[in-house]
Amino acid sequence: MKKFYAPFALLLLTVLLSACTNTKDIEVETASDPKVNLSAYSTYAWLGSAEILNDPEGKWQPAKFDISSDIKFLIDSELRDSGLTEVADADAEVAISFFTGVDMAAQELKADPETDVEIPENVPKAALIVVALDIKTGFVIWIGVATGNVNENSTVAEKKARIAYAVKKMFNPRFYDSWFK
Repeated sequence: MKKFYAPFALLLLTVLLSACTNTKDIEVETASDPKVNLSAYSTYAWLGSAEILNDPEGKWQPAKFDISSDIKFLIDSELRDSGLTEVADADAEVAISFFTGVDMAAQELKADPETDVEIPENVPKAALIVVALDIKTGFVIWIGVATGNVNENSTVAEKKARIAYAVKKMFNPRFYDSWFK
């Protein structure tokens, strides 16, 4: 019986954690090349990752965990679950890369309900872009973009849950036309 309870407890904890995390501001979009048969690809290799930070006033507080490693782990998991296999660079059909960015100086218009006047307000934004390239042609065959607000007071668990939500939604075939069916 113990073998049944451990996975069930982990699943329940994950569901409860994600239910407590506010993800309403996270927007996800994907696009794929309509001329490419994405289901024909079966292998991938990592091309790399990059981080960009726009923080003119020095407000950004780095997360207390390795965000890039977490994102790579989540993407690897989604790709494996979809039947793709990670191989050496020379043997791969697809190169996967991701980019993260934070703009602490992002502005958003906020409407004052009493005066009906829109006032600029600082709302820090973050983005995750995942790109799949056909190695033979060098062309982008699939791209996913997730954007959302930066919650400076969130816990590590909340940050991880928000990233997991964005990656899972990005690769979820219920929402997008992709090879991840």
